[in-house]
Order: sequence, then structure tokens, then C-alpha cells
Amino acid sequence: MEKQYLLIIDVPGIKDYVFGTDRLVEIRGASALLDKLNRKKTESFLQNKLGDSAVKRVFSNGGAGQFVITAKKADLENCVRELKGFFAKKSKGGLRLICGIADFSEENYAEALTHAHIELKKEKEEESIIPCTQLHTGYLQECKSCSGMAFKLDDYAGEKRVLCAVCAEKVEYGTKRGLWKEFDKHCEEKGMEAERPRTFEEIGDRCRARKGYTALVYADGNAMGKLVKKIGSREHFKFFSDTVDDSIREACHEALYENCRPVQGKIPANILLLGGDDLLVYLSADTAFPFALDVAQRFEEKTEEKFSGNSFFSELLQGKGLTISLGIAYGKTHTPFSIMFSQAEELLKSAKKAGSQDKMRGEYYAPTYIDFHLSSNYNQSKVSDSRKSHLLLHGTRPVKLYQKPYSLPDACELMDHARNLTEAGIPNTRLKRFGYAPSLGKINGTLECLKLYTRTSKAQRKVIWKALERFECMPNIPWKEIRDEKGETLEATTVLSDMTELAGFMRK
Repeated sequence: MEKQYLLIIDVPGIKDYVFGTDRLVEIRGASALLDKLNRKKTESFLQNKLGDSAVKRVFSNGGAGQFVITAKKADLENCVRELKGFFAKKSKGGLRLICGIADFSEENYAEALTHAHIELKKEKEEESIIPCTQLHTGYLQECKSCSGMAFKLDDYAGEKRVLCAVCAEKVEYGTKRGLWKEFDKHCEEKGMEAERPRTFEEIGDRCRARKGYTALVYADGNAMGKLVKKIGSREHFKFFSDTVDDSIREACHEALYENCRPVQGKIPANILLLGGDDLLVYLSADTAFPFALDVAQRFEEKTEEKFSGNSFFSELLQGKGLTISLGIAYGKTHTPFSIMFSQAEELLKSAKKAGSQDKMRGEYYAPTYIDFHLSSNYNQSKVSDSRKSHLLLHGTRPVKLYQKPYSLPDACELMDHARNLTEAGIPNTRLKRFGYAPSLGKINGTLECLKLYTRTSKAQRKVIWKALERFECMPNIPWKEIRDEKGETLEATTVLSDMTELAGFMRK
């Protein structure tokens, strides 16, 4: 007997699969393959097996999916088994699909979703044990990307590598347009050719402020989990998912077009992950901060506009849009991608924490915050270790040589002031001395700043004054005193290091 069922799918270990390598072609290939299987192939596979009318998509993006299926239970279970095999076959064993099934009716959507997630969790935790380890001997070569068993010799961008079947498939998809296709179409409509770079080095070479420097921008939605729990109908879930996915894609493409124009014939950026409420883009260092601010603003504006026509979400969000938090890891081109990704992830968590503690936060709303870090200035791979070792002065009261993370309005003004510093004609050596001055200590840092400040021209002093005054660092140059309710100083911070660090990536 045919019944209605709710089918939810998920692909565990996405980060390990997509980012388990330091090669651009493999990363974007893995992301493109996952995106194709998730957004396009899953629905068509189910329809081919069960019939077009039997399959209704709620959403399918970001490595997950939700479908309402009308079929016999046995037919659905057989189809799901074949779908799992399809994922494994297409990814050469690199991707594993897990599913949850529950009885469905429009009246019990929330209950069905809960039961389906329980089944999904059970399958995830009951992962089959690999009976034996892979055999490695001196007679067989290992994959140069993941240390699996060698499969074929690959030649991409002049680099020859012996790869396993999984990594070779990633390269195969990495040579196709993949996630770049939609951005390419967006640029064509604007009359611009969007040729993408082939390697990380090509992106770094196109950094016009400091050649060889790149950045990884990682964004994720705020308060999405809380909001999803309030959704009680399939229609609302579909509308919410489509709105988030469409908005993040549109915001990314528009922000890339505005801030990453071609340099030497190629766009100095590459989309590594895009879908759901996730965004990961690798760019030249001079374009990263403007891009991050732009994509955050556009995402909030687009979701606010789209939700305004839906009374349920408009009331829940009190007329506001959704927001994202961002982490930006700066580094040199040769910085291993794994380190930059780890730092971007850490910075994203820091930004999310700041947003959750902001006074403007609501039950289903958290303001956008941005945190950034330049790895080449320090010798630690973890951001927290770098800040603890190099950007924190211990004494009777702690002194932080930074004010990160920043809210979106503050980040916009920080970028404007950093750009003004470079355009004012202040020599780079003096700017660097300004940035280094706070590390001399509370008293010596003040004396050094005053000495540098008085030696600049009148016009340059005005620019410096405005920048420090905006972040409350002028009355006690260059420090901002954080006080408690009684007026006692808890700690001191400064914006100088952040601003001069950012100024280094501002094009004159």
C-alpha cells in the first residue's frame, strides 16, 4: 500500500572530503561534485525510480536534503539503498550518504521530521566498521594528496601527481566549471568575462596591494538552528530553505562581481563552498575584506526583503533579515590550505560568539560580526595562541593589542579609516611603526604613538585623529579603557594594530 513518507538525507564528513587536500583543483572539484549530487542528481534519481509525481522536494542543498515521498515502504527502502550506492559510485567511495524515513502527513510535519532525524542519527552512529586497514607496502605508491592507494598519474597545471581514485575524481570535476558556472553566467549578464584562476598561486599573484598574499573568507548563518525549530509546516520549511540558499548565492555572486574584477585576465578569487547558509571563498588579500562586508550586507538585505512578504517569518524576525558571521584568514600563497581553513573556522566561531553576546541580539537574530587574522605575522597556527603570545600584555590589568572581532558597522568604518590612512600618504614604514607601537607597553606605546603622531603633517594627523577617535582610542592614545559599572578599568584595548594590518591590504 502506498503511503506518504518524509525522507531526509545527509552527507557526513563533508569537510574532511572537500578540504582534505591543499590543492585548489581538488577542493573545488570535491565541492562541485557534492553540489551536483546534492542539488540536482538526488531529486532526479528519486524521480526516475519512484516517478515524478511521487517525489516532492522540500529542499536539497548544503549537503542535506528533505523530500516527501509517496510510495510503498519496500520500494522506498530499495530506492534509498540504491541512492546510497549511487553516491558512493559517483564519488569513487569518497562520499557516504545516510538517510532517515518517517511516516508523513501535512498535520504531523514537525513530528515526522523529529522521527526522521532520530533514524538519521541512529544510522550515523551505527557506521559500519572497516574490516581491515588498507595495505601499504614499499612496492605500491600512495596517493600524494590523501595517502590512499595509488590509482593514476594526474597532470594538472604542470604538476604531476599520483592520485587515488577518490582524488582523481575530484580533479576530474575540478577541471569543470562546477560552482563557478552560476557566477560565470552572472558576469555574462553584466557583460564581463569571468575566467577563474587554476591555482592558489595565480590568485596570490593578482593581489595588487601585496603580491603573493591571499585570504580565505568563511561565512555561516546566525541563529539558524533556533529559527528552524520554530518551523512547523512543510511550506514554511521549503520557503525558508529556498530563501536562505538563493540569498547566499546571489549575495556571493554580486559581491564577487563588485569587488573582484579581473586582474591580468582572471578573477582573483575562487568559490570553494556555497550553499545553504555556508560560504567559503579564497581570494587575493586586497579583495577579501571588501567582499566579506559586501556579502554580509547583501545577504541581510535580500532575506529581509524576501521574508517581508511572509507573515510567519516577518513576525518571527520582527521585520529583520537573517545575518551571517564571517572569519577571514590572511596568509601568503604558500601557507598550507589546511592551516588557513583551520584559522578561518576558529575566527568564524569567535565572530559568532561576539554576535551572540551583542546587546542588539534577539531570540532569532544575532548581528553580523567579522574577525580576521594575518598568519604570516606570527609563528603559531592557532589564532588564540597567536593572540595570547603576541597580542596580550600581562600586568595589573590585561592589555589587548587588538579590538577584534568587529560588528558589521564597525568593520565598515575600520576599512574606510584604513583606506584613508593609505591614501593620506603616510609612509608604509611609519604606518608599521604605528601598528607596532602598542606592543611596547602601556606607557612606552603611548610615548611612541605621540612621537609618530607629532611628526606627521597636519592633514595626516587629522586622518589619524579621526580613526582613533572613532574607536575611542584618542583620549588616552592609543588605548581604549574598558570600564565596569563603577568606572573602574577592567582592561585596555587598541585599534591601531588591526587598522594598520588592514591598511597593508588597501590599494592606493
